[in-house]
Amino acid sequence: MTSAAAELNLTASRRTRQTAGIPACGRQALDGGSGRCLCGAVRYAFQGAPNWQSHCHCESCRRATASPFTSFLGVSLTSFRWTGALPAKYESSPGTQRYFCAVCGTPMAYQSPERSAEIDLYAATLDDPAAYQPTQHVHWNERLPWLQIADGLPVRRTPRRMSETDDPAPVLALVREAFAYMDGVIDPPSSVHQLTAEAMARQLREGEVWTLAEAGDPVACIFLVPEAKRLYIGKLAVAEGYRGQGLCRQLIRLAEQRAAELGVDRLELQGRVELVANHAAFAAMGFKRTGERAHPGFDRPTSLTFTKILR
Repeated sequence: MTSAAAELNLTASRRTRQTAGIPACGRQALDGGSGRCLCGAVRYAFQGAPNWQSHCHCESCRRATASPFTSFLGVSLTSFRWTGALPAKYESSPGTQRYFCAVCGTPMAYQSPERSAEIDLYAATLDDPAAYQPTQHVHWNERLPWLQIADGLPVRRTPRRMSETDDPAPVLALVREAFAYMDGVIDPPSSVHQLTAEAMARQLREGEVWTLAEAGDPVACIFLVPEAKRLYIGKLAVAEGYRGQGLCRQLIRLAEQRAAELGVDRLELQGRVELVANHAAFAAMGFKRTGERAHPGFDRPTSLTFTKILR
C-alpha cells in the first residue's frame, strides 16, 4: 500500500473551546495539597498545581481499587513527599508500582516506568477531594457498559494495534463507510474499492493498523507503512458519529510516536486534488504540500503529497 492514496476522511468543523484548567463552579484550582489513607497512618503532601487530573477507566485500575473507574492527579516527584508512615507497594506489572496502606488497605498512589519522574495520586485520598477538577476520561474504550456518565468532559480511547488473527471485517466496514462520500467526487475512484480482506492481511503483515474502539467496535483507524525515510499513512478513517471529537488528531499523534520509535523523522500521506477541505485539515495538523502526481491514464495531477517533518 506504499503507493496508495491516503484519501483521509476528515471533516471541517468548528473546534469547541477547551475548558481544561478552568475551575468548576467557582472552586479554586488545586495549588498544592495533602492526603491520607482511611486509618490516617499513610499521609502525603505536594506543592504546586498537579500536572494533570483525569478519570481512568482501564481494567487494571478498576481491579486495583474495586471501583468502576479511578480518579487520578499526577504530580512531579520533586514536589511530592510521604509525610506519615511509608506505604506498602505491589508491582502489578514489570516496573509498575501500586502503593497502599498496609494497615487499612487504602490505595494511595500509582507509578509507571513510562513516567518515572511523576507519581499519580488517588483523588479520593485528598484531604480536600472537592478541590479535584478532572479534565478528561482516559481509557474510555475500557469503561464498564453499565456506567452512564454525562459530565461533558473529553474522552480518550486507548489505541490498539491489530494483529493478523483479528477479524478484518469491522475495520473494512468502517473504512468503506467513511470513504463513501468520495464516490462521484474524485476521479479516479478511491482505492478503498480495492481494499479486500486479502489486502488487509497484507497490510497487517507489511505495515500496521491501529484502531480506536467504542464498546469493542472500531470507530477510527489508521494504516501505517514503515519505509526507510518516512512513515506513510495509507488510510485514516473516523466513523460519522464520532467526528469532531479529536480522534483524527489522536491517531496522527500516534503516528508521530511510531515514527519516533521507528527512527524516521517524517510522516507522509496523499490527498486527492478535489478534496480541498482535507487539504486545509492537513495543514492544521502541521502537514505541508510537498508534491503532486497523476494516476495512470490521467494527464493532470490527481493526488497531492503532504509531509510533516517531526522535530
